[in-house]
Order: sequence, then structure tokens, then C-alpha cells
Amino acid sequence: MINHYLSQVFKFLPAPSMVVLPDLPKFTITDVNDAYLEMVRMERNELVGKGFYEAFPNNPYNRVPPWNNLLEKVVADGLPNQSPATKYILPPDNAGRQDVKYLLATNTPVRDDAGDIICILRTVMDVTEVTMARQTHSPFTSEKFLTETLRIARIGSWEADLINEVINWSDVVKEIHGVPADYQPGFLTAMEFYRPGEHRDAFMQAVQDTITTGKVLDLELVIITGAGTEKWIRVTGKSEIVEGVCTRIYGVIHDIDEQKKVEQELVQSHRQFESLVQTVDGIVWEADAGTFEFSFISDQVQHMLGYTPEEWLADSSFWQRHIHPDDRDQAVLYCHRETQQLRNHTFDYRMLKADGSLVWIKDVVSVILEGGRAVTLRGLMVDITETKRLENLEHLEKVVLEMNSVKGTPLASVLDKYVRGVEAMFPHSKCSLLAVRNQKLYTLSSPSLPADYVEAINGRATGPNAGSCGTAAFLKQQVIVSDINTDSRWDTYRHLALPHNLRACWSHPVIVDGEVIATFAIYYDRISVPGEDELKVIERVASILKVIFENRRNSELVQNVNERHEFVNMATNDAIYDWDLVRDHIEWGDGFYRLFGNEPEKTHYPLARWAERVHASDREQVGASLEKQLADPAQQKWIIDYRFLKADGQYAYVEEIGYIRRDPLGKATRMIGVLRDVTKARQEEHELKLLVSVITNTNDAVLIAESDPRDISGLKVLYVNAAFTRITGYSPEEIVGKSPALLKGFSPARNDFDGLQDAIYNLEALKGATLRYTRDGEEFFINLSLLPVADVRGVHTHWIAIGHDVTDRLRYISEIEERNHKLQEIAWMQSHVIRAPLARLMGLIDLIRNYQHSDTEKNELLDHVLTSAYSLDEIIRDISSKTERI
Repeated sequence: MINHYLSQVFKFLPAPSMVVLPDLPKFTITDVNDAYLEMVRMERNELVGKGFYEAFPNNPYNRVPPWNNLLEKVVADGLPNQSPATKYILPPDNAGRQDVKYLLATNTPVRDDAGDIICILRTVMDVTEVTMARQTHSPFTSEKFLTETLRIARIGSWEADLINEVINWSDVVKEIHGVPADYQPGFLTAMEFYRPGEHRDAFMQAVQDTITTGKVLDLELVIITGAGTEKWIRVTGKSEIVEGVCTRIYGVIHDIDEQKKVEQELVQSHRQFESLVQTVDGIVWEADAGTFEFSFISDQVQHMLGYTPEEWLADSSFWQRHIHPDDRDQAVLYCHRETQQLRNHTFDYRMLKADGSLVWIKDVVSVILEGGRAVTLRGLMVDITETKRLENLEHLEKVVLEMNSVKGTPLASVLDKYVRGVEAMFPHSKCSLLAVRNQKLYTLSSPSLPADYVEAINGRATGPNAGSCGTAAFLKQQVIVSDINTDSRWDTYRHLALPHNLRACWSHPVIVDGEVIATFAIYYDRISVPGEDELKVIERVASILKVIFENRRNSELVQNVNERHEFVNMATNDAIYDWDLVRDHIEWGDGFYRLFGNEPEKTHYPLARWAERVHASDREQVGASLEKQLADPAQQKWIIDYRFLKADGQYAYVEEIGYIRRDPLGKATRMIGVLRDVTKARQEEHELKLLVSVITNTNDAVLIAESDPRDISGLKVLYVNAAFTRITGYSPEEIVGKSPALLKGFSPARNDFDGLQDAIYNLEALKGATLRYTRDGEEFFINLSLLPVADVRGVHTHWIAIGHDVTDRLRYISEIEERNHKLQEIAWMQSHVIRAPLARLMGLIDLIRNYQHSDTEKNELLDHVLTSAYSLDEIIRDISSKTERI
């Protein structure tokens, strides 16, 4: 009850003081100050917590009437009182010496705003010297010590002579009023020291009563001192009656300013404590440690649980009976066991509210001991329903999100698990989750709603007055309907809900990327307004549903991407990789192993392992290039060609393209790229270079044209070589991009184009067609080969025409044929023309040799021989001439 500040003030008061409770007959001591402890030579723990008579059993005045009931008298009449000087034997000091003191005690009640006594302030004055002086009958000594004692106690005397109208104040009274020692008060001036208003009026009325009735004057009032400060005093007075007339009033004035301030601070502290108890966000309570019967419970019980303190305190087993049946035995046994062990304890349990709902309670219990045993339990019950609900919600969210992350888990199962879990947190609730598609509502999960109602709202359109869910989806904001029966937004849906005793519905939209994709709603069978904690839970549920939908959508996207990545890996011959520079690990796609062979160890693939397979002649250059590219923060891409070792020991030519990812400081942390086996491309490139060289340098004319099989004139020349220009006289600039029909040297009259045209229209190869071509009046003969070219789909896209100049060859053949003709003539002449004269010669010679002839006959035969010889000579000369012309 005494706060820290008040405790410090009380502790250092110069007057020995004690605070006791009005719990007669015990009068428990709750606090003592240092001056009191020093005076009685006792420790604080010897007094605090004990009853007053228990703490001072040897005080004789505690046994002698009427002084033994002064504390009881304060409680009974509510007035301050004072004991006589009491002999008190102090405990022995360190030297074993026992001292005796005479103490004068004043008991002052301290009241609260309602006027009830909350404690008694007992102030003690040491009057040992005064008492001893009185006992020695020394007037000088007695007066001296009495004056000094009264000065120390701030008690002075006053007198009002009504006959002579003179007021006398003692020096102490003048000190109390803050006036000089030579100050002489008057009747009016003495009255003016009292604070105007209530205090001055009370003093004047009390004086008047004393004068007229003889009533003793005893008031605690505020005066304004000569220095202008306010001070509390206790003024007492008694009238002196002579022959029925009051001639004098005399009494004492006691400076009680410090005491009064302590009392006021005690009252204020008590008020603060009461206010704290009643306003703390929890139920403060006190109960018997043995029976658990409550003796106090704060007003917060009505706010938290709906019961009045009177209801609670009227039933000795109220607490036990209102614990949830599932928690009752465990909670009561736990509290009983911990109390027996004298241990402070904290435990959680559920309690039933007056309206039938449940509240989670955290009960913090302190065990109050007396004489080593538990006598009282004091505690604080705190409503932790929201905390428990959030704990359960967090657990539910963890379970649901884990379910949602498992591949293959149906979305319906995840949503149903979540909705049922939320229902369990809100007793008597029914939850619903609806999808929003094309401005219509479709059921996703409504496990506790009546099937007829679920079917009735399925497919309903959203709108500004479409129930709670339809309106929430339409407005994209939370809609709270506490009474379906009276809310206009349910006008067209009320007849669907009320037959199923659905009385309230709170709905929250689930918004993803600015679009409402679902609504979450809680129904109740009574009119219900959500509390702040319930609204927070609904908003959180909507947020988690958003995460679930987003994760499901993202996981589907990731799954699609992964599937595409897997298909790409399966379909491509490229080796896709992901190099984590931080962990120094390269993750290869399946294409790597298809291209370069399997690896014995795939779990960890450091860069050094890759470098080992780079051809020794390329390794230094490749490493330097990579290091340079990674070190430059401005570089994002790396491209290089090198030779890479395959599992079969052969080297493949590869092209690598890598994209570098960097952290905010520009440091490379990751590189994603691809290795392509370009060995075949390199070979084809080499072969293509050779082919291009052959085509460029060949003596045959080469023409490549884009194909249009529908019309020969639709062909478009794409390429001609130098031999084409030499043979036809057309430069590339003149013919490329145009139709081959523009070649004017091919005369249709002297060439048969039917076969050529048929080949083009039929997409067939044509070989060995010889065409006549005239250039500058000179005729050439060209042997033409025409080849159709198809793409990978089998569609013919191009024609390749190769023309070989056979003019010289044909001319040579013509000459050979002419020579052969002449040789045939010579041979005929030799075999036929020469044979006739030669046969005649041979016959004539045979006649001359074998037969006898006359001279005339001989001469005639010789003439015939000569004629045949001339004839043979002429033939031989003709053959010789023909031979020379061959």
C-alpha cells in the first residue's frame, strides 16, 4: 500500500512512527520507521507482520484498563487518542545494559475517501527526561524538560482571556505560526491565520460551541503561517466556566503538518493502490491457502468473466466450479501441491464466462507465509485468450504451410485443415472460405455450415448488397455484419441464412495482386460483434490464406519452370550449369553427362575439377579470361571456346557462355551458363570453308536460287560464283536477287527447256543437260546439273545449278569425229581404191613371170603395168594429201 516515495518519506521521519492495520484484535504492524527501530532497539522483521500486542507482550499498559484498549477506541470512535507516559524496558545493548524509557504514544486514524479507517498512525514521543524530572520534584528541572520536550514535539499552549480579550501564545505556538517571538495575537488576527473557508469557519464554530456549551475543542485544521505557507495543526481547547459564564479558553496547538502529510500520502497511496487494483488489466485476488476460499477479488472479474465480485465471494467453491472441466482437476491439484511446497507459482487454465464462452487464464500466485506456513494466497489472473489463440494459430499456420509446401498435396485438403483449425479457436463459430471467379462466389471449404446453405450460396454474384462475403468481394474490404436479421446488405440472402440459425457473419477478402480471389467468413448463431483480438485473427487468417494461394500459384509456376528446365535438359545437347562461387560447387544439368560422359562423384563438383578437364594448351588462357571477367564488376557475361576432355578420353571443342550474378558490392557470387559441344560444328565449318573455297575457285558456274515450284519465273538468284560471271558475262550485282530467266544467252529456239522446266515443277534432279549459250556472238555449250535442296521438314526451298563449260570438249570431239571420218576415207581408199591397181599389177606380173609372151604382148603387158603403177601412185598421193589435212 505504501509506494516507494512514501516509504522513503516515512522511513526518515524524525518522530518514531508505526503503521498498524485496524484489524482488531490483532492490529497487524505493517511498517515502522528508522527512528522507531532505533528507539526500541529492535529489527524491522521483529515487528512488521506481527500483531501490536504480540510484538510488545511485556508492556504493562497493554494489560491495564483503560489504556489497554486505546487502539480499539480509535477503531470504535474514529478519534485520535493518546496514552500516558509508559515505562518501557529496552532490550539489552551490546554491553548487556538495559535502559528504561518513558514513551508517550499518539494514535491517529487514517481514512480513505469514503471515510473508512484504512490504518492507524502511532507516533511515539520519548518523555523519559520529563517524567524523571517530575519524579524528582524539581520545579526548575521539570519545567525546563517539559518546555524542551514540548518544543521537540512541536506542541505549544494557548489561552484566550474572554474577559480581558487577550490571547496568549507560547513560544512554540508562535514558532508554529511562523511569527516573531514578540508577536502579540489579537482575537481577529488569530482567527485570520486559519485558511479561509471551511477551516476558518470550522474553528470559529468550534470556539463558539466551547463558549456556549463547554464542549471540548479538538480539530485538525490548516493555517497559513506568517511566511505564507500552509501547515496542518491540531488545536485542542477547553472552556473555563465561572458561575455559568465562560471566562477563558485554554489548550494546546500541535504541529501535525508532517504527520498529516504522511497520513495524506498514505491515503493517496491507498487510493492509488485501490485504483491500481481496479484498473490493472487482470483480476487481483486473495484467498485462504488451505481452503482456496476467496476473501477478495477485484472489480475486473466482471469485465473479464462477467461475474460480480459479490457473486464470486458468496460461493466458497466458485473458482473451482468455474474452471473448464477438462482443466479443473489438473489446475486445482497443481495449485494445492505448489502451495504445500510453499512455492510461488504460475499456471494456465480455461474458465467459463458468464455467457458460456471460454477464457484462457494465466494465474500468477504468491504464497504468503506466517510462522513458516502458508496462510494466504494472493494472485493476479490475466486474460491470455488472445495469446493462446495466437499460439494455436501459429501452430496451425506452421502445419498448414508445411502441408502446402509438400508437392502433390491437394489445395482442398490444405484449406479444409486451415478452416477447421480456425473454427476450433472460436467456440460456436462456423467458418467459410469462398473462391471469387468472374464476380461469383464458389465454395472452397465450409466444413461446419449446413450443406443446404452452402449449396444455396454457391455461384451467387458479388455486389454492394450481396451478404457479407459478396459485399466484401465487391468492395475489396472487410464487412462486419453483427445482425443478419436487420442488416440491409443481407436483404436478398436473409431467407437463406436465418432458417439455419445463422445470425452474424464477419467476412474478409483475400486480395492477391490487387484482385479479390477469395473471401474468409465467420458465422455465429447469435448476434455478435467482434472484439479487437478477433478482428486481428481474421485479418491474420486472410493474410495466411493469401500466402497459401500465392505459394500454390508460385509453386505451380516453379513446377512448370522446373518441368520446362527438365525437358530442356532432356531435349538439348547443351550442358546447362549453375556455379555457386560461395560454396565452389557446379550443378550440372543432365546434358553435361550425355555430352561428356558420366561422373563417379556428382554431389560436389568444384571449379578445379572442371579445370582439370580443360585441354592443357587452353587451360592457362581460359583461366586467365575467367578470372579477369569475374574480377570486373562491370562484366556480366563470359564467352569462350576451348577443348574439353570427354569420359572416353577424346577432346571435344566446346563453346561456353556464362552469365555472372553479383552481390550489391559487385562481387561475383554465381554464374549460370551453358557448354555446347561444337566439335561437329567446327568440322562442318571446316568442311564448309573447303566447300566455299571449291565453289569459289572452281571453273564450273554455280548458281543458288530460292525456289518457287509454282512458277519458274518465281525463282530468285541468291548466289553466283566467279566462273558463272566468266561464262555468262553477268556479274553478281546484275543477277543476284533476280530471276534466272533474265539470262538472255539461252535461246529457246536452239535449246530444249522442256526437260529443265519439268525438273523444276516436279522437284527432280536434272543431270547432263547441255544447253547452247551465246555471248557476244560466240556460242558456248554448257552441261547443266540442277539439284533441289530441302530443309529439315522436307520442304524444297532452294535450287543449286552447276554449269560446266563443255564448248572446248565438244569442239574437240567434233574435230576427232572429222578426223575419224577422214581416216575412214583413207582406210577405205587403202582397203578398196589401192587394192584394184595393186591387184592388176600383181596379175600382170604373174602373167609376165609364168607365161611366154611375144614382144608385143610383153610391151602391151608392161604398158598395163605402167598404167596401174601410175594409178597406184595417184591414189597414194591422194591418201598422203588427206593425211596431211588431218
